[in-house]
Amino acid sequence: MITEAVVTLLLFWLTWHFLKTYLERRNMPPGPWPYPLIGNLANLESQSGKPFKKLREKYGDIVSGTFTMRSVIVSNSSLAREARLGLNKDITVDSSDVSIFPSNRMVGVNDIIFSKFGEKYIFRKKVFKLAMHMFGAGIDAAEKRGNHAVRLTMEKIYSLNNQAFSPKDIIASAILVQLWQWLTSEELPLDHNVIKLLLEFTELAANVDYFASMLYIKIPFFEYLPVEFNRRIKRAQAIKSSVVTPVFNSHLKTFDDGVVRDMTDSLIQAYKKEESKTFKKDIGRIEDIKELMIDAIIAGSDTTSSTLSWLILYMVLYPEVQEKIHDELDQVLGKDKQPSWQDVTLFPYLQATICEVMRRVTPIPETGGITTKDTVIGGYHVPKDTLVLLDLFQIHTNEREWPEPNRFKPERFLTDDGKFVGWTKRSAFMPFGLGRRECAGIAFAKIMLFTFAATLLHRFKFELPQGAEKPSEEPQTLAIVASPANFKVVAKQRLI
Repeated sequence: MITEAVVTLLLFWLTWHFLKTYLERRNMPPGPWPYPLIGNLANLESQSGKPFKKLREKYGDIVSGTFTMRSVIVSNSSLAREARLGLNKDITVDSSDVSIFPSNRMVGVNDIIFSKFGEKYIFRKKVFKLAMHMFGAGIDAAEKRGNHAVRLTMEKIYSLNNQAFSPKDIIASAILVQLWQWLTSEELPLDHNVIKLLLEFTELAANVDYFASMLYIKIPFFEYLPVEFNRRIKRAQAIKSSVVTPVFNSHLKTFDDGVVRDMTDSLIQAYKKEESKTFKKDIGRIEDIKELMIDAIIAGSDTTSSTLSWLILYMVLYPEVQEKIHDELDQVLGKDKQPSWQDVTLFPYLQATICEVMRRVTPIPETGGITTKDTVIGGYHVPKDTLVLLDLFQIHTNEREWPEPNRFKPERFLTDDGKFVGWTKRSAFMPFGLGRRECAGIAFAKIMLFTFAATLLHRFKFELPQGAEKPSEEPQTLAIVASPANFKVVAKQRLI
């Protein structure tokens, strides 16, 4: 009797699953049929940085799938813009615990990266944008506050005296030194304990075990098991509390309205200003600023350090490109002048190279939002509570939008007369996301990328160590941030 009952229940459940899936999928984009429990996990290329490549090759630029939840993957720019702009701009912007877990547990949900879309999110984004505008009285001051980190980087590389080193390690620390100075006014050394803790935090937040995440979501008691996945979440929470909370509390205690010492002051001032303009009570608490501080660290650190590491990798793989950048820098700067953001327009080839690096590797490979109601994308029905995922890596390497997409070619971002086309002129180029969830700190990311790249390449020529194996141009693993596999270079001082 028990066996018959179990078999009957199983058959009933399978019938219900297939009927429910058919009714959901019949007007949705094409895609593989999901298996019970595991959905389409078997269809992912989990061991590469391009998990949806085979799905796109088989089904096209818009594909349905079931992973942690029901999803639609978009792989060309026109569909991405349809999904995130115009009529859909307020529909495909929400988030859910399923789509952003466990990063939301590590950072919190009272921020702008991982929080749900709504009045609180809109309020916090206004605060963040206003704070970025207030900070340092503009871009020029922000650049000057970053000179400390650039100087430390140069000193560290000089001290190596032509010894091989991993650029990822130095650059990651330097970017965090700069971000921490912007946030707190503190000028820390590269090996300071705070920097070490922030490096650990960003590594925990960026390198997520997606399959463990799915177990956590599907099996309720998994979060109570003494496994490494849960220990990583608790460790990230502990670092956040020990590093950020004291700084925020100190700034709040010593805050002087109208005086902006650093980005934390600008966040407090922006919060008070926006709070005074609203009559709504439930827009959050001033303590939410701690999570906005973490947002600035996460959004600015891994993506920037990863991009700069990729840039150095491409310089050693394509020495002719590095030589052109050297020539451009030498013509403008000569021997003694330092690169400045004020002169950025004088370096079209360097800017084009940075853009081509970001196109070719796409530091943030995917970005997504949950639909808040039924909508239509590409002529297909997309139900409410569907994750609409922009596969930015596939968009940036879509052969219909980028001729010879796997070729590294900075000239894509130059006009025929050698002028830089800009960051927004190529409709299929969206390294900072798109729409409501676009990165709020784009201006500061560009400052860091240009300042570090220009200074390093002005002073050094990067080469592979003698006899070293050629590093891969492809991201090696599935992660929130696409980083190169570890590689070493030699930085030879240039005689200008």
